[in-house]
Amino acid sequence: MSKTAIIVDDSKLSRMHVRAMILRHKPDWSVVEAANGDELFRKLDEAAVDVAIIDYNMPGDNGVEAAAKLRAAKPDIHIAIITANAQDAVVSGIRAVGAAFMPKPLDEEQVGRFLASTALPRRRAASE
Repeated sequence: MSKTAIIVDDSKLSRMHVRAMILRHKPDWSVVEAANGDELFRKLDEAAVDVAIIDYNMPGDNGVEAAAKLRAAKPDIHIAIITANAQDAVVSGIRAVGAAFMPKPLDEEQVGRFLASTALPRRRAASE
């Protein structure tokens, strides 16, 4: 089933890298890009998005803040947050919004597992 994924990262190079991984695993999917949380919400007005992969460190809202707003707007969306910061507080914040944690550098297999998991209903966070 074809879906639409959005990649939210202030680095164009990182977005290109993630886009390539998504399309290797899901060649029939559409991929939209946004450079930050504000652009994410502008893009949501233009396209129905099923999956979001969001960088943690961005100008404006960080990835967890953007994911929390996205979760409030679209409760069933599958979200992953990518970051090199694996501190307990960061990972706990990611899980608290019901998102998957994907450490940088991104591993192709891990991205594939996350994309495969989007065929299943989204697991709810403990706080939901």
